[in-house]
Amino acid sequence: MKALLSFIITSTFFLTGCHVSSRTSMYGSGGRTSYNVAAQNTTNQELLLNLVRLRYSDTPYFLELNGITTQFNYTGKILPSVKIPGFNQDNPAALGGEFSWSNQPTIQYSPLEGKDFAIQLMQPLDLRIIQGLLLTGWDVDRVFRLLIQNMADIPNANSASGPIPVRPPHYKKFFECLVLLRHFQSLGQLQVGVRYIPHGDTPLSEEDACKQRPNTVQISFPANGAESVRLAELLEGVSRTKGRYVLNMRQAFNEEAEIGIMTRSLLSAMYYLSLGVQVPPRDLQAGIVAITQNCDGSLFDWNEVVGDLFEIQWSRHYPEHAYLAVAYRGYWFYIDDSDVNSKRTFVLLQQIYNLQARQQEKESPILSIPLGSR
Repeated sequence: MKALLSFIITSTFFLTGCHVSSRTSMYGSGGRTSYNVAAQNTTNQELLLNLVRLRYSDTPYFLELNGITTQFNYTGKILPSVKIPGFNQDNPAALGGEFSWSNQPTIQYSPLEGKDFAIQLMQPLDLRIIQGLLLTGWDVDRVFRLLIQNMADIPNANSASGPIPVRPPHYKKFFECLVLLRHFQSLGQLQVGVRYIPHGDTPLSEEDACKQRPNTVQISFPANGAESVRLAELLEGVSRTKGRYVLNMRQAFNEEAEIGIMTRSLLSAMYYLSLGVQVPPRDLQAGIVAITQNCDGSLFDWNEVVGDLFEIQWSRHYPEHAYLAVAYRGYWFYIDDSDVNSKRTFVLLQQIYNLQARQQEKESPILSIPLGSR
């Protein structure tokens, strides 16, 4: 009798519409965490691949992940294979079962092109992004090196904001400023703010100014010590008030065609970091990638500009200790897992990419040349 009861229970289990448990669907091999990890890895690989493409003067291409949906299926049926207790050879009977479950994911991609490409990749970055990154603890030198092309008319390798230049860039004065800014940031004495200042003499109420996109960066640091004096010398146009130096840099040209501050676009920042891609000697000798030459004809080393900020190495085989790796042109290009500096810069770039993706509407131009006034 007990054997017969076991048979009935087993049959009921297979024949009823049993569903996959919520724990299996959420935590199993096809659960949320698995999709999360896969989406993160492929997004990072795509960004790394595009950096390598830019170094090879190739076209970057992005596929946006719009959504992931999945459906879990369960099937169960009885097969005549196992003898049922209670029956004999004169009255034979057998029972077998088959159970399986699966999930069917649907992943939606869309290419980033047209208007979306222009907004997300080619528009100069909003000053609020830079301020937000600093407020969340990012190093001022890392953020400024990556995202600012000119500051107080001091160039930050601005020729590196596009395809690799023929001649070496100007950047040493900018780097000196960053060392001093980082010094004050580490002491908690650096203040960076953004605000909107109208062009010309047009008055604007404080409420209306708050609704505008900020066009001015304000930097403030103590007015005492040799570091303060040197930074004030480098940043022309600083004023002194209440024991502090203050510099207002507008994101526009003045009537002498001098710019206060110019931010890079996301694409320009990617071009800048792509110079950290180490190219196999064979590709250099074959002229597959562009090079930059010094005035004497020798090869300029871009490690002087981006080497301590970001580096992508190469290997003929899949690297053993890779934080992230992609295959391209018969090589593996990767970020070494022990290269903390490069990993931090890559995470910063990914955050900026995600922030830019939130912008849905095209904004009006933010650079202008005023006529007749400063």
